[in-house]
Amino acid sequence: MNKELVSIIIPVFNRELIVKKTLDSIIEQTYTNWECIIVDDGSTDNTEKTIAKYIQQDSRFKYAKRPKHLIKGANSCRNYGFTLAKGKYINWFDSDDLMQPNFLEEKVKSFTNQTHAVIHRNNYANYQLTQFRDSKFEYKNGKSLFYNYAMEFIEIQTCGFMWKHDFLKDKKLFDEAIQRYQDNEFHIRMLSVELFNFKILDKVLATIRSGDGHDSQISAKVNVTKQKLYDVFYCRFQCLKLAKDKDFNLGNVFNKVISKKTLWSFYAGLRFETSLIKRIKDVVKYYSRLHLVYSNPQMSYLDIFKSQFYILKIVFFR
Repeated sequence: MNKELVSIIIPVFNRELIVKKTLDSIIEQTYTNWECIIVDDGSTDNTEKTIAKYIQQDSRFKYAKRPKHLIKGANSCRNYGFTLAKGKYINWFDSDDLMQPNFLEEKVKSFTNQTHAVIHRNNYANYQLTQFRDSKFEYKNGKSLFYNYAMEFIEIQTCGFMWKHDFLKDKKLFDEAIQRYQDNEFHIRMLSVELFNFKILDKVLATIRSGDGHDSQISAKVNVTKQKLYDVFYCRFQCLKLAKDKDFNLGNVFNKVISKKTLWSFYAGLRFETSLIKRIKDVVKYYSRLHLVYSNPQMSYLDIFKSQFYILKIVFFR
């Protein structure tokens, strides 16, 4: 079997307890030629001490702190970790998720000289790991993976791709300006790259903790902010923009559905803002993106009028 080094990159922030299960699942891998680069985003608990114990027991674990000149956030840590990675293959992973024992082995053995990435499915669990569901993984419909991912027929989380290091070298990686849909935005850009060759494994290889089980989760309701809602808007806008720029011609249904999803995301962000002045400024700030949505041929004049009327309603009456 291919014995090339795999670099696992994990951003971490205040995870002294929960990260243990994640690191244990890495130790249990049947594929043993890996390094795990853990990048701390400025933890204030005992995360560093917890990780130090793993490093003492297994030198394959590496610990680094996000340099102070880099912007705070998981994406910044992911990108910084990439600069430290020595592996032929790259697999980003989240500090609360769990690998199946064959997570690395199944993906590494699936690569060929022409393969840029291997993609797999996950299952989802609540925070306590007592309830599970399989991810949506509907891709055998004759449509491109770009189409199915943008339409949310297929769910691929951060760890769902294993990449060839060389393929990523000249690419923009994670957008450090956004806090929500970080992996979605990165993945949709990668799926739009011409001559991108990938292999899909219809196997559950990791468990993703989801839901609203802990305040440390980015998606927890207590952590929702206006900017995070606008980040969702931006990601969905990207789906439309990339499809247009690349001339993908994905059809009327795609344009109509993604346009509506994009607008709903903007409405959510706008409703979140309590200040009338700031709501007006937000409309001005994001109008160029709204204009691209409105320029969609599947948006009728009536649709545009209804949307703009609804935005005005939110702005002045919330």
